[in-house]
Amino acid sequence: MRGKEIHKHIYSTGTLNNIEQAMCIQQNGKVIVVAGCSHPGVDNILRAASGIGPVSALIGGLHGFQDFPVLKSLDLVCATHCTRHKQEIQSLFPRISIPGGAGKIIEI
Repeated sequence: MRGKEIHKHIYSTGTLNNIEQAMCIQQNGKVIVVAGCSHPGVDNILRAASGIGPVSALIGGLHGFQDFPVLKSLDLVCATHCTRHKQEIQSLFPRISIPGGAGKIIEI
């Protein structure tokens, strides 16, 4: 799957598991994923996004996500709002994990 281009360098993963979609931004040959609540599963979202290009960052709500090794290959993780395990993610990945929040500006 290549994703659906909705604007130059901006894609949608398309609806995953009939639940939600994620936005993907292609920048410098890599993909930044902006997820909602990740109900379809972080691994499913990252797999869909990798059809657009190599995924370097994940930003958004990760809900009850606990399969932490999936994040090892990323350059940046910004777990937001509905993420239950923010502390664990920040503890396991202090070099790549940044806090998020409303109005947060992230430059990659």
